[in-house]
Amino acid sequence: MKRGLQGLFLALVLAALAQGVWQHDRLPARVMSHFDAAGRPNGWMTRDAFLAWQAGTLLFLAALFEGIVLLQSRLPKELVNLPHRDYWLAPERRATTDAWVSGLVLTIGCLLMAFFMALFHQIYRANLAGGPQPLTGVGPLTALMGLASAAVILVTLRRFARKPAA
Repeated sequence: MKRGLQGLFLALVLAALAQGVWQHDRLPARVMSHFDAAGRPNGWMTRDAFLAWQAGTLLFLAALFEGIVLLQSRLPKELVNLPHRDYWLAPERRATTDAWVSGLVLTIGCLLMAFFMALFHQIYRANLAGGPQPLTGVGPLTALMGLASAAVILVTLRRFARKPAA
């Protein structure tokens, strides 16, 4: 399962980077890149700077999530914050727990990458609309990301909150 999620995460990262490259030449020379809470543009940058910022954000997130996956299985159990840590990280369960946590991290990474792809698409659409256009659709997008995050947290708590009966 971890390999499948890593493949999906990598595919999303590559798709998000390709999205930025594809959008680059279609954007105006001066890109609306920052918006206030009401969705009104209040910051601009060149399209080259916007592409660099977009790619940098995506690559940072990719490195962060892959780094967490690589690091978490190597951490001593004293540095892991998990309910019933001694039970879940006992030698006979450590590999299963590490695989589950890696899957969780990659799932969150996939959700976040999809969120940023949708957000960058919204910015792209606002820039193509002509003139300073408000950014629309971010509220529902953010709410959806919040719900997905809450679901991941609940599944995690359900998984680790109790030790299975003997």
